[in-house]
Amino acid sequence: MKIVLSLFLCFSFCLVSAAPARTAQTDELASMMPLLQASTRTTAQTQKVLQLFVSSKNANTVFTTGASLVRLPPPLTQEAKLFNVLLKDSDDLKKVFAAVILTAMGTTHEELSPLLKDATASADHAVRAYSASAYTILNPQDSSYASQIVNLYIYDPAFAQRAMNLLADNDKQAFKYIKEASQAQDEQVRAAAAAWLADLQDKEAAKQLLKMAKSETSPQTMTALASALAKNRAWTLDEIAKNLTTNYNKPAATTYALALGFMPGYCIDILKQNLTGKNINARVNAMRAAAYMAGVLGSNQAATYSSDKTFDISLLKGLIPTLSTLAQNGNAAEKEYAQTALTQIAKLK
Repeated sequence: MKIVLSLFLCFSFCLVSAAPARTAQTDELASMMPLLQASTRTTAQTQKVLQLFVSSKNANTVFTTGASLVRLPPPLTQEAKLFNVLLKDSDDLKKVFAAVILTAMGTTHEELSPLLKDATASADHAVRAYSASAYTILNPQDSSYASQIVNLYIYDPAFAQRAMNLLADNDKQAFKYIKEASQAQDEQVRAAAAAWLADLQDKEAAKQLLKMAKSETSPQTMTALASALAKNRAWTLDEIAKNLTTNYNKPAATTYALALGFMPGYCIDILKQNLTGKNINARVNAMRAAAYMAGVLGSNQAATYSSDKTFDISLLKGLIPTLSTLAQNGNAAEKEYAQTALTQIAKLK
């Protein structure tokens, strides 16, 4: 069985998955990305982003600039410009984001509710999530869109939290909504719930993550879940180590192995013990974890998971003798997984 080593380390931030043809507008958007992603902006910079949002006829640009303006809203003096979009623009996506931006600005315009409610039926995950959150901010008595608020967490945690704060009476109620979302049919909603649970840094949240790991089968959600488990290692590491005996062909085993891969520097001893143990599933899962760990340390996300990349690489390379022995003397499955781990480790500098 082949190991899938591609690590889905971030979620797409764009509506259009296919690469658009190069145009002057897409070039302008690319040049604007540092400004769109900035943590703060001057009034003049915000005006520049707003102008691109208002003038654009490209869906990807509208979404990206719109989402940026939700995160860092323009001043109230720009209300008229956004209402002009609502009244005169023919672009439905732009109208929806104008309504969301107005809501993010702190204004309360109940007349926006019908437009936002209609947009919650969009085929696009992000549009649904932004619209549902803005609608809930205007109508906090309506809990119909709690799962979509959770979905927004992967796009805009602060706006999602704002909507959740108005929807839920207390932290316990908020946790209930996030927990319910972790069991949703939509895999992206479950992935977003895992990300939110991870950031709660709470024993009960970690317990729910471990429960999710037992049955999750979606690659997207498994990756988000593995990262979440790693972030909560104080409550999850021992349980993950126990579950390395899970049949390595099962999705849960992939989640556990990947979670360990996201914990460089914290689980090398666990991998050593299992690589030389008697249980074949534990041995194979430890090999998979080593391969995943090499992938993490070799990626541009390494700093997210390792405080000392050089040291963690040296620890991982300490597994090479054992992996080499398994690659030569193990059964067919062990040879394949051990060699994959060695190949990935060899790429590390």
